Amino acid sequence: MVHSTPNAAQINRTTPSSELAQVMAHPESFRLLYFPLDARGQTSRDLLIYGGANWEGVSPQQVVIPETNAIENYLAKHFGLMGDNEYEENLIRSFQCSSAWLYSNYLAAVVWNMPEVREKNLEVFKTKRLAHWVKTHERHLLENGNNDHYLGNKMSLADIRTANLINDFSLQPWRTELMEIISQAPALIKLKETVENDPKMHQWKNSDEAKKLAASTKAFFVDPIAAFGKLTA
Repeated sequence: MVHSTPNAAQINRTTPSSELAQVMAHPESFRLLYFPLDARGQTSRDLLIYGGANWEGVSPQQVVIPETNAIENYLAKHFGLMGDNEYEENLIRSFQCSSAWLYSNYLAAVVWNMPEVREKNLEVFKTKRLAHWVKTHERHLLENGNNDHYLGNKMSLADIRTANLINDFSLQPWRTELMEIISQAPALIKLKETVENDPKMHQWKNSDEAKKLAASTKAFFVDPIAAFGKLTA
């Protein structure tokens, strides 16, 4: 992710961290650098949309943050989606990390694995990893009052990350099997719907760009190894 700021001509690797922090605290715009897919880049897109950011701006002066989790945490904090105190922030991070871990586990065990073990690994993922994640997250949502949020009655990074995880599974070749398990958790489904029905999110999700990303994502995972080769060629 790239931050644009009026004074970036002087920014380089020797710039003090205090100056870089000022750029991050008051950015004029953002540029998100990611493949033309939903996948791991979509939560960051949704955070920018929810925050009403100018994220199409391009500037020669840039501060770059690599790694998905770092980007998500920075944006969520910038847009007030990390709670009101340290306890709330850590609770939100715990659910964000849980959802991120599940997706990483799915990619490693199923998507990027050899075809001859993929079906076996998918079954293990569904019956153990996914089932446990669904049970744990559904229980927390119910304990929070079944009000469509992980924390209190307000949107957070945890909500947006989980909504994107469910959406990611709905675009997979095995989406029927995966979504059958998730559909047994009504609180999780309600959370996803609440995130997607936010006015800014709803407008984005129904845009031509978002629909194109979803279609590209679905096509990518049909044969991800071949598709990744084309993306990086």
